[in-house]
Amino acid sequence: MARKLGNLLGLLSIASIVGYSFMFALVRDEFLQLFATYSILFAAFLGFMYIAKHVHQNELSIAPAWLGTWFYGNPMLGALFMVGIIFRLSLIEYTPNLSQDFFRFIWDGHMLLGGYNPYLYLPHDLVASGNISHIPNATFLHAHMGEISVNNYTNYPPLNQLFFAVAALLGGKSMLATVVWMRLIIIAFEIGIFIVGTKLLRLLDKPLWLILLYFLNPFVIVELTGNLHWEGVMAFFSLLAVYFLFRNQRLKSALFLGYGVLLKLIPLLLLPSLYKRLGFKKAAVYYTAVFTVIVLGFLPFLSDELLENYTRTIGLWFGNFEYNAGIFGALKSIGYKLTGTNIIKTAGAVLPAMTLLIIAGLALLRKNERPETMLTTIVFSFTAYLFLTMTVHPWYLLMPLLFSVFTNYRYMMVWSYTIFLSYQGYSNPNNAEYGWLLAIEYVPVYAVLVYELYAVHKLGLRMTLN
Repeated sequence: MARKLGNLLGLLSIASIVGYSFMFALVRDEFLQLFATYSILFAAFLGFMYIAKHVHQNELSIAPAWLGTWFYGNPMLGALFMVGIIFRLSLIEYTPNLSQDFFRFIWDGHMLLGGYNPYLYLPHDLVASGNISHIPNATFLHAHMGEISVNNYTNYPPLNQLFFAVAALLGGKSMLATVVWMRLIIIAFEIGIFIVGTKLLRLLDKPLWLILLYFLNPFVIVELTGNLHWEGVMAFFSLLAVYFLFRNQRLKSALFLGYGVLLKLIPLLLLPSLYKRLGFKKAAVYYTAVFTVIVLGFLPFLSDELLENYTRTIGLWFGNFEYNAGIFGALKSIGYKLTGTNIIKTAGAVLPAMTLLIIAGLALLRKNERPETMLTTIVFSFTAYLFLTMTVHPWYLLMPLLFSVFTNYRYMMVWSYTIFLSYQGYSNPNNAEYGWLLAIEYVPVYAVLVYELYAVHKLGLRMTLN
């Protein structure tokens, strides 16, 4: 049995490396080829999980003992960690092919290096004025970052800007070198997630192999290492914040949660979930510490125009843009039939309010003093946001996917596969989407969530009766 699993591990590893290399040799217009390749990678991922689970359950040895030295004496965990690192390093020199966001990352990095406040200047205006000598390859970057990015102020918080600048400094005038440095930074924080994740699993007395549900998931590798999205760095700080909170190191927890928000604003959704575990007085101190870190992070960029420009840019995502939305997509179709108009403006006001009410309800009504319950509440809070928001790009799934690893819910794993169907929209003019394809993406996620809610409730009732 051990030999067969070892051979299967080798075959799946080789097939995956070939798959990742092929995927990043394609362009995002080739949707069918991309989705077929992603499906193969996901099937291989399920194979890895089969191996990890069976090795754990049967206490088999399929890897050299020395691989367990730094992995709690678990050679299998060490072997699959190395597999995940090899997958990531195999993409080290590939240019992202599924996202153009990295062009803006490079632009912002050189803006900061050149002494410019990136929150005050539109790329289009700088190019039109000719004031681009401080940005290597500025014309090329401007031409490829996309209309939305060109004509809007940056929406990336200060700590993200710092990482952009570090990569731009190390990469110099070479875009490829800058991409490589960004990728290495992201991989370093991915390793951090693996380390903190295993510590948290030990704290919760859960099997360590569960972290592989995140670390080997092709969604994670494609979106972070491949497409250079920084949600992984944000997720590392957020996970570390939760870990320190469970260790009753509240100051460290607040500090790292503040860092997470300074990467992306979305970790703010964590705050309500922490309330019951902290209690009123400690929560007030904790929240104050988090917002102090955030304010200090923005302080170097403070100006009269900062708040106006930044809030205007963030507001666009809630009232002007729509992409790959599940519930909103259905409501929009109904709205067209009833009124003949797009209800995006109305939805932009109503859906965020509904999201906040659901998150508040989850925070106040559930027994979040318990670590397992709090982690589930975190997953549900992010899920509510994603279900009700009007824009769901694939990389938005990263936070609930990571935190779901520490719960009994696996519907996010299903979504990490079906979300790839949304790339069909990128391959069409004006990001045109098909309603039936949205249904194929979302219906399995809803179905598995409902089933798991029923199964967990039934299990809880059975345990209570016993």
